[in-house]
Amino acid sequence: MKTLFASIIILFLSVSSFAQDRFDVFYVAGNYNLMQEDNLNDKNYEAAIMSNLSIPIVLKDSSIWYTAVDYMYYSTPNKTLMFGGNNELNFNLHGIIIRTGYIHKFNSKQSLQILFAPRYMSDFNTSFEKSVQLGGILMYEKIKNDDFTWRIGVLYNEEFFGTYIVPVVYLDWDLTSKFKIKGLLPVYAKAYIQASEKVEAGLHFIGLTTSYRINEQNFENFYVDRRSIDLSLFTNIHLWDNIFFEGRVGYSLSKDYGLYAEDDKIDLGIPLVNFGDDRERANQEFEGSPFIHLRLKYSIPVN
Repeated sequence: MKTLFASIIILFLSVSSFAQDRFDVFYVAGNYNLMQEDNLNDKNYEAAIMSNLSIPIVLKDSSIWYTAVDYMYYSTPNKTLMFGGNNELNFNLHGIIIRTGYIHKFNSKQSLQILFAPRYMSDFNTSFEKSVQLGGILMYEKIKNDDFTWRIGVLYNEEFFGTYIVPVVYLDWDLTSKFKIKGLLPVYAKAYIQASEKVEAGLHFIGLTTSYRINEQNFENFYVDRRSIDLSLFTNIHLWDNIFFEGRVGYSLSKDYGLYAEDDKIDLGIPLVNFGDDRERANQEFEGSPFIHLRLKYSIPVN
């Protein structure tokens, strides 16, 4: 364990690909949304659990082999519109995402990240081979100075609804000693004030698109297209040692679970736009909703 922590510290001191004051080794989080279905008076909910473990390994040539494993679980009931009228279908969706690959350092200011990112996305009732997705990440990084680092790249994933490509720009920008912006746009971002050594607070945004294979009664050859855009106020508090607590309270501008037959796909998807989307939806849509998010993380200093 000491060797692992030492490797992580050496990694972030010598390589700027993860330019930050701390490195998050592990976190576990819970999320709860109070939702209402479109055109219905019924109240609904989404309960979620998320966790992450990240392990970088420094190689002899100062390059890095980086591996992260994410687990997510979403549970929500939903009204279906098939098989004789409105029927309730409970979604219990699991996602396991692995990001592993090579980070090459050209010099002290530039690097290239090439990561393989397979996923297992399922309700745990479908076969393994039908629940696997393939994806990857390619990003180039440039350190402008101690206060500004940027990256540009692309995320690719073969979702169950078709190919999904996300052009991304990463910013790690200290505008002042107190006001900072960090994020991988358009996936997530936060603008915040470092109120003290132990407290930071500000605005948080996250937008995610994922898909899951399901095998429920009457829905053996279907998938769920989950899309979420969340905006919130957050506070991150240093509790003790390397333990941090983060709380978010906000509103889901969009939180939806589209149910489709497995052969009902789009031509190409990018954030906010689907090309060739003539799919026939099999369930009711959700509306925006308030949510609360709680997170506990283990984060080690790197300088």
